[in-house]
Amino acid sequence: MSESARRPAPASGSASARWWTWTGYYVLPCTAVVLAGWVPSPHTTREAYLAVGLTAMCAALLGVTMPVRRSTKELAVRDAVLAVVLADSDPQDGTVSDTYELRVHGVSVLVRLRGTWKDQRLVPYVHIDHDADRPRLLLVEVDNQGETEYR
Repeated sequence: MSESARRPAPASGSASARWWTWTGYYVLPCTAVVLAGWVPSPHTTREAYLAVGLTAMCAALLGVTMPVRRSTKELAVRDAVLAVVLADSDPQDGTVSDTYELRVHGVSVLVRLRGTWKDQRLVPYVHIDHDADRPRLLLVEVDNQGETEYR
């Protein structure tokens, strides 16, 4: 799947940015807590239970707060592939609609809804990538207004 299909709406940060933010807020502090509990090896049974309890709490915290990866479904028909990336469950944190990407003949067409654009809500967004090896001429027509050349 091309990078464009995995990219969420510009207003929300990328999936990579969400993972880095999550790492900074949860993983690093939890790692520090676990290391602080285990490095000065526990001398008593109570300290050992405390270290195990802190480790279990950190593991539970990481599991509960981990960002969800969006699932993707793909359907191949002859030379074409249709990929559907399911929308985030939280519209404030990702795309507000599923993302559809058609890949055929070296062209990738991505379609989804943007939450807002200027003063409009739920605006269709279309992104086209042209990765063909042959001459890079692409003809695009929108709303029967005649084709436009892109090189």
